[in-house]
Amino acid sequence: MFRDPQEMRRRLKEIIDKFRQKGATSPEKALTLEELSLPPRFEQAMHRRRGQTGIFVEFNGKYYLNEERLKQIQQERANAGSGGGGWNRDRPPT
Repeated sequence: MFRDPQEMRRRLKEIIDKFRQKGATSPEKALTLEELSLPPRFEQAMHRRRGQTGIFVEFNGKYYLNEERLKQIQQERANAGSGGGGWNRDRPPT
């Protein structure tokens, strides 16, 4: 089953907010899925493509939000949307 992109972004934001609210933003503050109130499918997702982004990091069986990686990805997406990559009317993708 595929979710629409808007739903996926909403769910991702909810998960990011959960990590921030619980303070799981460094290896020292990493929490278990139970402590984060995340379903077991989160761990399964970590082994698929979405988990390879580096936003959520597994550390000794616990997880934390990598804020620096999140900022980097947000900047990359913003640059791609403003002609910094991807398709553009005037030129092919970079």
